[in-house]
Amino acid sequence: MATQADLLNVLRSLDARGHRRVRAGVVAEMLWPGARTQNANGQVFPLGAGVAGRMLKACCVVREVVPGEYEILSHRLKGE
Repeated sequence: MATQADLLNVLRSLDARGHRRVRAGVVAEMLWPGARTQNANGQVFPLGAGVAGRMLKACCVVREVVPGEYEILSHRLKGE
């Protein structure tokens, strides 16, 4: 299971690569690579995206700009 420290490492990595906005699915794929991506109905998406979204909502270094899309606040990330 990933922790907030793991989430911060992912956000630092994305910020270093120039990403300013991120979606929960991208974070989920970085936290749990190769995780199950198909639900019981055969729909394909990262099943950890819901967990990653809740982790992002609780994180102080991002803010939700539109539903499901988060902006990385670089000045807070550097202060952590």
